[in-house]
Parts: sequence; structure tokens; C-alpha cells
Amino acid sequence: MPELEEKAVNYSGTNVTLTTTTETVIISSGPVKVARQTCLVVVKAWAQLTTGTATTTVTPRIRRGTTITGALVSEANPETLKAAAAGTEPFVIQGTEERSNVDTVEYSLTLAQASATGNGTALEAMIEVEILGG
Repeated sequence: MPELEEKAVNYSGTNVTLTTTTETVIISSGPVKVARQTCLVVVKAWAQLTTGTATTTVTPRIRRGTTITGALVSEANPETLKAAAAGTEPFVIQGTEERSNVDTVEYSLTLAQASATGNGTALEAMIEVEILGG
């Protein structure tokens, strides 16, 4: 069974604006040290989002690095709103990947609204990165 070798948790209560339908980085993990040549990385993230006017779905993503152009980790599935547009609700995602020959890893949670005519606001967010080895 893999052993937990390193763990990083980052929380933010700072509001982040999602401009209509643009994918936006909500929170990043910061660099997490990797002690082995090959490891399994587990990433869990959530955000509380007040959606923009006319939003129909929100797509949470985990990406490598700190930008929206980083490699996608896990899937990017649109989630239908459970509250009315301009309501507040949580979005949760997790993913895993094997990494080799790296000294550190860093991940970000991004969100993108669909059909939005108004901006959304992420009110708070958290990301957790676990490095497993053994």
C-alpha cells in the first residue's frame, strides 16, 4: 500500500472573479516536494461559487501548474447548477496521476461557467495535494 510522503493544503477566502465564460484559476497548491523518482499524486479541490447571470453549467478542472494552459488532470465534466443562476453552491473535484523525474509538483483548481452573461465569484476555495510512494 502506498505511503503518504508529503502533503500540502492551501485555503483562500479571497474572492476570485470568473469573467462570464472564461476559464479561471481559483487557487493553486504552491510547489510540493517529491522525494522519489516515481510517485502517485492525489489532488482534491473545492470552491464555493456564486454563479453569474444565465449560467447553466460550471466545469471544474485540476491543471498542472498555475495557469489555465497546464495539462489537465482527470476529467473536465460540466456540472449542471443545483441552485438558480446567480446562486451560491460548492464545486468539488479530485484526480490522480503518476509523476516521474520531478523535484516538485504544483496544481491548480480552475472553474469555467457556460452560457453566463454575468460574472461569477468564487468566495472561498481549497486545494490538497498528497504525494504517495512506496
